[in-house]
Amino acid sequence: MPARPEAAPTGQGGESVQAVREPSRLRVFLGTYEFGVTLSLVLLVILVSLLTPRFLTTVNLMNVARNFAFNAATAVGEAFVILAGGIDLSVGSIISLSGVVTPILLQSGWGLWTAISAGVLVGALCGLVNGVLVTKAKMPPLIPTLGMLSIARGLALVITRGRPITNFGEHGPAFLELGQGYLFGVIPNPVVYMALVVVVGWIVLSRTPFGYAIYAIGGNEEASRLAGIPVDRIKTLTYVISGAVAALTGILLASRLSVGNATNGQGDELEVIAAAVIGGISLSGGKGTVAGVLVGSAIIGVIRNAMVLVRVSAFWQEVVIGCVIILAVLLDRMRHRKAQ
Repeated sequence: MPARPEAAPTGQGGESVQAVREPSRLRVFLGTYEFGVTLSLVLLVILVSLLTPRFLTTVNLMNVARNFAFNAATAVGEAFVILAGGIDLSVGSIISLSGVVTPILLQSGWGLWTAISAGVLVGALCGLVNGVLVTKAKMPPLIPTLGMLSIARGLALVITRGRPITNFGEHGPAFLELGQGYLFGVIPNPVVYMALVVVVGWIVLSRTPFGYAIYAIGGNEEASRLAGIPVDRIKTLTYVISGAVAALTGILLASRLSVGNATNGQGDELEVIAAAVIGGISLSGGKGTVAGVLVGSAIIGVIRNAMVLVRVSAFWQEVVIGCVIILAVLLDRMRHRKAQ
């Protein structure tokens, strides 16, 4: 009769020891916040599907994924900042600014990828300004990013004179294909973009020294500084990453909507931060995963879609999303107090 796994000697029962360890790993996973929020998403999907059978149709599910893809990608960039102990309130306005810079450059005859690169650079520069003000001027993150929110939105209005841009020049068809096309004729390009950002974000945060440093800084900035981690440089880079990702999101959003408008992305910073917090990114820094951010974004996307399907007034939709944001922050505070 084969030996029972728990009785196997340590030196000769590699498989048996593994069999003993596996259940403990499963129990640890079942106890994580990420599992809890994923279970919440599953239950939410079941509830919504019972309320409106149209929810589970393939067309609707693809629309849901495409709609929350933009916020999910931006939330991954925001997660870098929050994990390092900061906050970026300017992402919505950077979406607006880059979403008009690239169309204007295309209208002026610039090449497609040159115009896109310039739009992303604009967002990265906004993030760089935020990072320098936070790290060198020692300003609380709330102040410079709130100021950048107003500056970027104002610049977008100045550049467009408040008018939407619908002419994208000779590269217009290729530009519109970026936001409206499909991969293999099935998967919307925005969903592909979201998946790429999530995968790259997960690799950077969980598999690189840069990612480890971000978690360390968010957990204890002074200890990280004493350990030799270049705190100011890494925190600045997190704002640059957040700005660049928000800029690319704004460009794709303009492509998706077929218009570059200074109002694109307006107010999105709240949903982006809420998605990160719902997904388990602690506002205190140092805790959370990119996978959780994706689930948090999906929860908000499902809630919005459900309200549309059951014909909830657009005004009440904003009330509900506001309540979700408050609930997310409340849960984060409760988790932080419990951890302490």
